[in-house]
Amino acid sequence: MYAELLIAASFAIAAYQDAKDRAVSDLVWIPAGGAVALTLYSFYVRGGAGLEFYLVKLVLLGGLALAFTFLGGIGQADGIAIAVIAADPYVLSPLAPLLGAAAVAAVHIAYEVARGNARGRKTIPMEQFLKEQRWIPKATVSGEARTEVSRDVNVARDEVEASGKADALVEVSYGVPTVAYLGVGFIAYVVYMLLFSYPVLAALP
Repeated sequence: MYAELLIAASFAIAAYQDAKDRAVSDLVWIPAGGAVALTLYSFYVRGGAGLEFYLVKLVLLGGLALAFTFLGGIGQADGIAIAVIAADPYVLSPLAPLLGAAAVAAVHIAYEVARGNARGRKTIPMEQFLKEQRWIPKATVSGEARTEVSRDVNVARDEVEASGKADALVEVSYGVPTVAYLGVGFIAYVVYMLLFSYPVLAALP
């Protein structure tokens, strides 16, 4: 149970930061790291029963998430968040937290689509882009010149900020707060377990 609570603590802070600034400090994952250490210690004390499944889940899901991060397909914080969910010792995790995250994402994205923010690409002034972290840049437009930026979401914004084109326009797409979705989904899962499956949760590390 304490491992889930530590992971939930990390996600509570990370979800707030992601929703507010679209940026997550690496320090927020320290409690989650403690959860992994606690879980591994618990397996050791119990003679290692179930450790193989836990490690396979952690390596497969965490490894895939970090690989996509390295390739630039998802943000660094997104990759870490998925790896952290994979570190939950509950046998049915990450299915339950991911279903919760999917429900939250569907509602929020539908809202943003209705507002017109998440409908394909749009062009905004550089000043607006620099103030609002929610945009993923695709290219800068200066006069008739259009300059593509990196497809790696972890470096694309830095490229635009370093371009020095204060009067340029920026072609962007809407960046959803994935870590916030995952965080709310995980916290909802922990609350559900506390209310309706406490004996199962209490038996976990």
